[in-house]
Amino acid sequence: MNPHDHGDQLLAGEDWARADFYGLLSVLMSGKVDDAFLARFRDLDRAQMDITSPIGFEFSELIRHVVNLDAREVIAEHNDCFIGVGKPDVMLYGSYYMAGFLNEKPLVALRTDLAKFGLTRDESMVETEDHIAFLCEVMRYLILADDPPVSFDQQRLFFHTHIAPWYGRLADAIEQCGSASFYKTVGRLMRVFLDVEAQSFDFESAV
Repeated sequence: MNPHDHGDQLLAGEDWARADFYGLLSVLMSGKVDDAFLARFRDLDRAQMDITSPIGFEFSELIRHVVNLDAREVIAEHNDCFIGVGKPDVMLYGSYYMAGFLNEKPLVALRTDLAKFGLTRDESMVETEDHIAFLCEVMRYLILADDPPVSFDQQRLFFHTHIAPWYGRLADAIEQCGSASFYKTVGRLMRVFLDVEAQSFDFESAV
């Protein structure tokens, strides 16, 4: 993929791939999927994928599961795992993992940082901003933003402050969720992708 203009910078193909992964995770973790979204995966050839890397393997597994599902089934599993009646089996909110309760100090700090980028929550959203789907969409925005561009250092600070402290525990909770099947695959893909992000941010900061 050719580099793309990104303000005064060039946005490399790797960054477009990062943004696409964040976008994919945002949709899946929001549960707002439809059959047209899932149909895009049926055009992908698993045999052509490099499954020697953790991301390649888990993405291939995601495709293997998706081709046997429709949107109704995915949404039903999402509701069983992450919404349900009363307390969900798995919480998708950063405050819960970082502070033990919803709507705590981590959410206040997040809102402060979002405001620095001119970002606010859509009032039609039921979820608060520390929902993993919202955070993935924010990361996608930060990667693609060009007016003005958001530096790699700013992306790293946001990631390490608002995602890195808890995504591993979220992935663990999904893995242990008895009502999850497809979403266990999603959780594994989320973990390996965010692991790569963390390693990349740490490597760049050390250079």
